[in-house]
Parts: sequence; C-alpha cells; structure tokens
Amino acid sequence: MTKVKTLQVVKKGMIYAVLVLFSMFFLFPFAFMFFKSVMGNLESAGSPYVRFLPEGAWHFSNYARVFDSSFLRYFRNTLIVIAFNIVGVPLAACFVAFGFARGKFKTKNFWFAVVLGTIMLPGVVTQVPVYIMFKKFGLTGTLAPLIIPNFFGGGALNIFLARQFIRGISKEIDEAARIDGASRLRIFFGIIFPLLKPIIIYIVINTFISCWRDFDSALVFIGDTRASRQWQTLALGIYYKFLIRGTEDVYPNMQMATGVIMVLPVAALFLVFQRRLIEGVVMTGIKG
Repeated sequence: MTKVKTLQVVKKGMIYAVLVLFSMFFLFPFAFMFFKSVMGNLESAGSPYVRFLPEGAWHFSNYARVFDSSFLRYFRNTLIVIAFNIVGVPLAACFVAFGFARGKFKTKNFWFAVVLGTIMLPGVVTQVPVYIMFKKFGLTGTLAPLIIPNFFGGGALNIFLARQFIRGISKEIDEAARIDGASRLRIFFGIIFPLLKPIIIYIVINTFISCWRDFDSALVFIGDTRASRQWQTLALGIYYKFLIRGTEDVYPNMQMATGVIMVLPVAALFLVFQRRLIEGVVMTGIKG
C-alpha cells in the first residue's frame, strides 16, 4: 500500500470515528430514555441513587401499561387529525401553487410575495383571531380547528415548494391538453397533480410529523374541559395525564415509555422515507 493510500485510509478512519462520536452523543438521550422506561417504579425515580442501566429485571410490561383507554382515545383523535391533514394540506398547497405557476393575472407576483411573507409571522399572532373565529362558531373544544384551516392554502412553504416544482414541468403539456379540450381542473388533477409525487410525499411526511407532535394548537383550541377531554390529541392528553400526581402513571419509567412510543413512529417514518424527503427538496431546487 502506498503512502498516499495509507493517508486516505487514515483520513477516512478519522472521519468515521468523529461521525460515530457525534452519533453516540445525539443517541445518548434516546438510550437513556429507553433504559429508564424498562426500570421499576422506585428504581426509575432514582431510589436510592440514579442509574443509567436497570439492575435486575427489565420491566417491558411498562409499555403495555401505557396503552390504557385514555391513551387509545388520544391516539384515535390524533389519527383523525392526521388523516384529514395529509389529504388536505398537499391538495390545497398544490392547487394554490398551480394557480401561481400557471395562472395569468396582473397581481400574481404581489400576492405570491404576500403568501411568502406570512412565513415570517409567528404562529401566536394568528392563533388569537383564529381562536375567536372558531369560538363564535362553537367549534373550540373539538378537532375542527386542527383540521379545517389546513384545507385553505396548505402552508406558505408548501405552496412555494410545489410552485417551484410545477414551474419545472413543461407548459407544452398544458397546451396540448387544452387543445384536446381539457379544462384547467382536468389539467391539474389529470396531469400536473400526478407529476408532483416527490413533493407530495415530502409534504405528507412533514404534515404527519407536525400533526403527531402538535401541542400548542391543541392546547389553545381544545384545552382541558370536561366536554373537550374526549377530543384531546396525544401530545395534549399525555401532558395533562402526567400533571396528575399520586398515581403510578407519573413515575419516570412510565413517562419515558410513553416518550419512546411517541418517538418510534416519527423515527420509523424518517428512516423509511429519508431518501424521498431529500429527493423532494433536491428536485424542487433543480426544477425551480
């Protein structure tokens, strides 16, 4: 082996060593969470001292205890929100993006700039007027505020990404379809929308993650009243569940077991679709 090849091997080995160290650093909290989740009640609470690894039996039954009736209700409500949003968000975003990419009207660039400008608005700025609006219609304390707004626009960033992608699609396809008598809706749903598969997958995955971990919106629009408790989502329901002291469910092992269960779907989704996520962003940049 020549000296150059030896240096290359050493350099590559050092890079991998650094990457492994960084990986261990970022994975440490997840390992701590998992080991804490399989401890007994008192052991997880640090009695008589804090442990990293469980001593004695591993209590995998803690995970079964998480799936009580309240958790299943929170899970059902979260799935309802996710199901509506993963349909409404990409559909609305792509539809609006199609108008900005293919539409011809004088103030198109102005309104597109206004849409992009909304990215700079903090969520708390719009939550108050939206809450007042839903309150007047008697929809607070239900899942409606977490579903309905996402059918109107789908988010400025999603609109931008979809518009950039559509701009990379040849307009000759539209013109050929128009000659054959296709309307704009037919062109969108029959031609453009199927071609947006990479960016749609990207939007769907991000929408799933956003709905799965959403706490602020659920806290504002659903809350914790006797009537609204049946509509609480996972993030909100788990929060209020662990606020109640004096029960076994608030021991650190149960909290960590719940945390592991909350992390697993998002981690699995990212591992399965990480290439599609990167592909969606890269293709959007190239086509734009």
